[in-house]
Amino acid sequence: MAVADPDLPRLLRVMRHAFAAGRGHSPAVAAEAARVLDALPDGQEPVPLTTALSPNDHPSLHQIPEAARRAGPAWTEALTPVARRLPWRFGYAPRPDLPDLQDRMAWAEIVGPAAPIHSDRVGFGLTLIGRDTLYPAHRHPAVELYAVVSGTAAWTLDSVTTQRPPGDFVLHPAQAVHAMRTAQEPLLAIYSWTGDILSPTAYA
Repeated sequence: MAVADPDLPRLLRVMRHAFAAGRGHSPAVAAEAARVLDALPDGQEPVPLTTALSPNDHPSLHQIPEAARRAGPAWTEALTPVARRLPWRFGYAPRPDLPDLQDRMAWAEIVGPAAPIHSDRVGFGLTLIGRDTLYPAHRHPAVELYAVVSGTAAWTLDSVTTQRPPGDFVLHPAQAVHAMRTAQEPLLAIYSWTGDILSPTAYA
């Protein structure tokens, strides 16, 4: 068991606060947001980590300062000190049609089965997608809820595309095909997984 990280509770508090706004959205979003929040640490006290945070140099992280600035002072203060120690990764096999995708986007699971804070009930973390980037159509068995933190992007769910601004919530049912495309702004979003959180994502 690794020692607690002093910067992580503040980030978790900011994430929980943003995610809690989902309780004021549609009944389906509100129910999923409540389910996720009930499974998370409250962020008031340092939580012992299953694995310690360590330096991360994923190429997409140069866009964190802009994404955090667009999200506001609370995000800048909470995310900047710990951003390069979060477990950012890209888990897909390379695609010939998108050869640099692994350098343009990443996600950092903070709570989950293999995350620094262990949970078998929920996955909870951040997704970062660089500007002018397509996250191609994909699906997974988990139910997924996104809270858009910064960056307006085009979100496609079952072939319907909608512009989603900061503050919006996007619910992806299990096995629903979905995609995202950014334009002139990087996208920073909180995501959660519930249900089957062990099976991986696959391109649709």
